[in-house]
Amino acid sequence: MAVITRIRKRVGLLIGFVGVSMILFILGDLVTSNSGLLQGNSDVVGVIGDEKVHYQEYNRRVETLTENYKINTKNENVDQNTQDMLREQAWGMFVTDNTTGREIKKLGLTCSAGELYDMCVGTNPHPQIKQAFTDPKTGVFDPANVIKFLKDLPNRDENTQRQWKTFEDAIAEERIGTKYKDLIKAGLFVTGEEAKRNFEEAQKNASIRFARLDLNTIPDSSVKVEDSDLSSYYNANQQKYKQAETIRKVEYITFDVNPSPEDRAAVLASIQNLGKEYAATSDNLSFVSQNTDGAVDTTYHAKGTLPVMVDTALFNAAIGTIVGPYEEGNSVKVSKLTGEKVVSDSVKARHILINIMDGDSTKAMATADSLKNAVKKGAKFADLAMMFSKDQGSAIKGGDLGWFRQGMMVPTFNDACFNGKKGDMPIVTSQFGIHLIEILDKSAGSKQVQVLTLERKIEPSQRTYDAAYNKANEFASKNSTGEAFDSAIVKQGLNKRIADNIRENDKNIPGLDQPRELVRWAYTAKKGELSKIFTFGDKYVMAHLVGIKEKGTLPLDEVKDAVTVEARKIKKAQMLLDKFNAAGSGNVDAIAQKLNVTATDADNVNFANSYIPGMGNEPAMVGTIFAMKAGQTSKAIKGENSVAVIMVKSFTTPPATTDFSANIKQLQDQRKSRSDYEVQNTLKEKANIADNRAKFY
Repeated sequence: MAVITRIRKRVGLLIGFVGVSMILFILGDLVTSNSGLLQGNSDVVGVIGDEKVHYQEYNRRVETLTENYKINTKNENVDQNTQDMLREQAWGMFVTDNTTGREIKKLGLTCSAGELYDMCVGTNPHPQIKQAFTDPKTGVFDPANVIKFLKDLPNRDENTQRQWKTFEDAIAEERIGTKYKDLIKAGLFVTGEEAKRNFEEAQKNASIRFARLDLNTIPDSSVKVEDSDLSSYYNANQQKYKQAETIRKVEYITFDVNPSPEDRAAVLASIQNLGKEYAATSDNLSFVSQNTDGAVDTTYHAKGTLPVMVDTALFNAAIGTIVGPYEEGNSVKVSKLTGEKVVSDSVKARHILINIMDGDSTKAMATADSLKNAVKKGAKFADLAMMFSKDQGSAIKGGDLGWFRQGMMVPTFNDACFNGKKGDMPIVTSQFGIHLIEILDKSAGSKQVQVLTLERKIEPSQRTYDAAYNKANEFASKNSTGEAFDSAIVKQGLNKRIADNIRENDKNIPGLDQPRELVRWAYTAKKGELSKIFTFGDKYVMAHLVGIKEKGTLPLDEVKDAVTVEARKIKKAQMLLDKFNAAGSGNVDAIAQKLNVTATDADNVNFANSYIPGMGNEPAMVGTIFAMKAGQTSKAIKGENSVAVIMVKSFTTPPATTDFSANIKQLQDQRKSRSDYEVQNTLKEKANIADNRAKFY
């Protein structure tokens, strides 16, 4: 009955156990593209194949994900980064619905009632069902408890029934998705010839001797690259310069809002007045908690562990002594000696860690109490630790943590150990779970002090913000063209920053706080246009759109630098080929001597690996090696980073075998592991997806 109660209380969390991507897969049938209040294309956040995704249905799914996140994290506050992540999840689910989901419907895949029964109460329960209905004390899963819960479900409240139905639908959709993936994997086949080739490629090695000239031995300045060279390379390699989406390049300057001397003086005056009140109060903790801008540290500190000035002034002072105001970082502080005591320098302890299941500490606490009582009745702590502790590192040692100093453990654990006595067995909660602790020993004590610090952060005033904005606005009004923008930056000694490769849905630009407004501007502005003044956190920003790279093959002018590098490499390689040709034929050592280089040996060159010791990644050379015969010397070969003449000394012949079953399995496993990703990517490409969310978010 206790397990059933736990399920009833947390049935809503089962949704989170399965995972939001599965749960909300089913919601595609609950909304339609015509459900928005707006019609036409004005509310279309994206198009997937021939299906439009309207703002209202997209936002509804985002809201559902958000609520699910709040339930699972028990946190009502969703920060911007998390919200962006949830929007990406929602979009990914629409993509899945209209790609993989469509294929599943075509195939007619379903999850039968029998399969659903099996996943809930049968011999093959779903992992989340098993987890939820497993007794934490015994570790035993009993399907009878699930059956009892389901029999009682019609009598439960409407919300519980709806949540359970959603959970059932979700695991059914998961099963259908698994069937689809398994069907694809079942069609992946590896022939015996493929397996044989894989075996031979993995087993056949070559030993070589080579003479090599590196491309980097020729200075860039000595290689003249003509326009014809650039055109020739670009025309032959346009596939390298295809771009899947539009990209923007922005140059910008920031006018930072930093506290002025007046701001600093105002904060100093404020804390001086507070310091007088602090000196007079007897309720130190309450006063600091109500008035400080920083965290309240109530711990006791040993000599030398406080800031030097505080340590020097307060460690041996009378209780109530104050030091400050003093500056530390971007704050002004006043510290007061509020307590002292003798504390052990180190403690020896052991513990048993019990996991908190589903955010409910009740069962874990009860388990800890039971274990504590068992120890008191004669059970060995070490034996129980090895059986029950989830801290595997200490469990194998009977929970023993050895000796540790103050501050080495998490606060609650630390305080329980250092405030307790030898032989005590406190139970505490941390971010890791519930700890049953036994204090084994404590070192001789030494004096430690408690210092409570009142902190005021030095922050810019509204006047300072206004002054920075006026400065930015004046700059913008006087520099309305790109040329004037660049010239003024140089004259005023400002720091121009570059944001290259901005994509339409980007959420981040280094150094700027939540710059979505700037990104959206970059995709509505014309090349050469200057922005208005943006406000991002403590910065005012003015931007200049200097580059637009449209989707498709980039023109030569926009990739000229990259093309120049490649064209120069070709010319360098030809120069080195000419040197090898001038050296004539013969053995490798003779050619090396003529070129004034040292011939080098390399062993274990493998066909399946393009790396050659002493050369680096050289696929063309590896291919040439395994097309040669033992004892043969190649002509000069142009590689990725060098030109070389290679002599094959010998090959390692693969052992004779007709059993390639291991290779078949290896290749099948490789293909299966890639299949989910490759199928999804293929379906996405086929769907011709247009993501317009940047216009809305």
